[in-house]
Amino acid sequence: MIKINDLSVSYQENIALSHISTTIDDGDLVAIVGPNGAGKSTLLKSIMQQMAAVSGSIELGRLSLKDIAYLPQSSQIDRKFPITVTEFVSAGAWQRCSFWRLFSRHEQQLLQQALAKVDLEKMAERQISQLSGGQFQRMLFARMLLQDADILLLDEPFGGIDAQTTELLMRVIQACQQQGKTVIAVIHDLALVQRYFPTTLLVATNLIASGRTSDVLTQQYLLQAGYQHFAHCAVHNTFNNPLHNIPDHSTNENSVISVSANIESQAS
Repeated sequence: MIKINDLSVSYQENIALSHISTTIDDGDLVAIVGPNGAGKSTLLKSIMQQMAAVSGSIELGRLSLKDIAYLPQSSQIDRKFPITVTEFVSAGAWQRCSFWRLFSRHEQQLLQQALAKVDLEKMAERQISQLSGGQFQRMLFARMLLQDADILLLDEPFGGIDAQTTELLMRVIQACQQQGKTVIAVIHDLALVQRYFPTTLLVATNLIASGRTSDVLTQQYLLQAGYQHFAHCAVHNTFNNPLHNIPDHSTNENSVISVSANIESQAS
């Protein structure tokens, strides 16, 4: 369980998060949503203790930082660094093996399984600079899988990748949750959130709403967070029913996805 108690965080003398309080249970699949600059990534970094709190606290219960895997935004990683996909993904096992020990046969099997789950076996010896955006994101997921942590923190895991890769990585996330892992992801596409994420935190410096996704993505809360255009969609019952159990995209859902792709640019 992650318990956030009256958390406030500042960034370059500006308030990034103000008096956030919420609880995330073990095994939850949670989306963090909100307009640009709302403090979504700051919340993840605060859980990782990469940003100090001005006030409040975060409790991890029986777990510690070594039980957390953090998937950063791909733009934060130097893609020109001369390293292969295998070498990059292997770093996920460093807490078990350190950087200087040779992989055991068991660790090699875990590495191959992680690559297979994201369909990267044939690219294992490529330089990371040779990967497309979607392949690079799959590599980040493979490293996270190899770490085998109890809590997964994902910062914009679907940014700049195609729909097919998004579907593949969502299946990976769902499999992790089914194994009992807690998954918390910063997501921009609200249609994707509605389809796949049972629980949502809506953040705009303050915590606007939290709980069941269908209860959070409402006109009232979206307007309060600054989602003017998307709140208009809610008025027309676009988000009345959760879609995360629907196996295929319907025409109506596609229209929602096309709207949500432009949300960030229209948020006030």
